[in-house]
Amino acid sequence: MKRRQKGSALVEALIAVLLFSIGIIALLRVLGVAVEDSGDIEYRVVAATLADETIGRMWVDRDNLAAYVEDAVAVPGLPAGTRTVAVDGNVVTVTVQWQPPGAGQAHAHTISATLMSN
Repeated sequence: MKRRQKGSALVEALIAVLLFSIGIIALLRVLGVAVEDSGDIEYRVVAATLADETIGRMWVDRDNLAAYVEDAVAVPGLPAGTRTVAVDGNVVTVTVQWQPPGAGQAHAHTISATLMSN
């Protein structure tokens, strides 16, 4: 005599829903990380642009490098962003720091250049 398995289709459907739900949760986590990383990338681009623009202005005015020295001056476009410019002879160092929103670590972008006078 054959035994009939009642309810096995229901168990299979519940397992399928569970696996599908786990997949959706994993996908949402990946998307969340991607959005978070894109914000971090945007801040890095802004910091690099600010540092490059500062070096560019100093390059044009190489005889007046000392006038560009700054210490932790607030910069727009970055959360808690600051710019520090140091001059040591012809060597210029620009550091842009920022604190990303949330519980992230503070970040910094530093660029150095040797600017010979005209």
